[in-house]
Amino acid sequence: MVEASNAQPSAAGDAATVEDLPAVFWDEMPTNKDNVDLAAINALIDEQTPVERAESHKNQGNEALKTGLKHRKKFYFREAITAYTKGLEVQCGDSIIDTVLLSNRAQVHLQLGNDRNAMEDSLRAMKLDSNNVKACYRAARAAYNLKQYSQALTLAEQGIAKDAGASELKRIQQDAQQHLQAEEQRAVERAAREKAKRGPAQQLASTLISLRNWQIGKPQLSIGDRKPFVAEDSLVHWPVMFVYPETMQTDAVEDFVEVDSLQQHLDVMFSPDAPPLDWDDEHQYTRDKLELYYLSHAARPLPLEQLTEVLYGGWPQDLQDAAPQRYGPRASKWCRVSQKLLLGEVLAKPDYVIPGIPVFFVVSKGSDYRERFLTDEIPLF
Repeated sequence: MVEASNAQPSAAGDAATVEDLPAVFWDEMPTNKDNVDLAAINALIDEQTPVERAESHKNQGNEALKTGLKHRKKFYFREAITAYTKGLEVQCGDSIIDTVLLSNRAQVHLQLGNDRNAMEDSLRAMKLDSNNVKACYRAARAAYNLKQYSQALTLAEQGIAKDAGASELKRIQQDAQQHLQAEEQRAVERAAREKAKRGPAQQLASTLISLRNWQIGKPQLSIGDRKPFVAEDSLVHWPVMFVYPETMQTDAVEDFVEVDSLQQHLDVMFSPDAPPLDWDDEHQYTRDKLELYYLSHAARPLPLEQLTEVLYGGWPQDLQDAAPQRYGPRASKWCRVSQKLLLGEVLAKPDYVIPGIPVFFVVSKGSDYRERFLTDEIPLF
């Protein structure tokens, strides 16, 4: 009787490398190029045509994919991707095989959650074979997973046109349509909310343009965050800026009612009790010497929609603004303003475009600077 041996493998056996084992037991290809079995395998591979090599890699990938689907192991999915990739790298020239390699690799990418890669492979497969419904389904599925519902719907409809009974594609079509409808509804609701928020600004813009017939251009100057508003008595209140171009100093009236005259505010600003201007050392800017001017056609009038956006606090899209022009029918020039006029009367002048807020330039009557200012020796634009 022969007894079973209880001997353990020797140290030499434990240290055996892949080259010491028969090829059937290899888990990986040996690195020793002199290995006899490796040489035989390489010889067989070299004897294959490119189509046969690509087909072999495809079959290896299919087996790995089946095993991965059965055991739900990512290792086998990655092995499948490697095999399909090797098949494509052969560049066998057979579009049918390449289509299958791409489409199957897309399926594996979907299993791994690599939706962008799945989309890319599927679309490449569809370019090679526009009638490949599987590739179309995988592209649609990847697009849906990426929340690209419009493209998912288009791809699903393309697939259904080729296979009217493709239930999976119909499911993607239905789900994508539902998402798109929900997105459209949300967009409508957002637009309604935005319109409601802009309602007061639009009403104000309509008052300024339509009811008062004023022209308002792109904001060029501001007084903090002050904006015009309509009071309960339906009168428009403006922030108004006075600019002294000789020194580029400014004064601001934060609440100037449209029915107030310029004279009223100047009388307060330059009253006998008012402190003298710090920068007016020669006392040229006294109440009796003040002259007011505005720059005609200082900006391009904004339409209702763009003015609404400005008053809301945004910046209009496609805003095209032109600098003041020296020549032509809309040439800019200095226009003297009668201080007896009401603010609303000045703003209604045909050549006055409000540069965001009303701006008036103040010079001293009889001064040397006034003459140079009016003859444009000191260009401000």
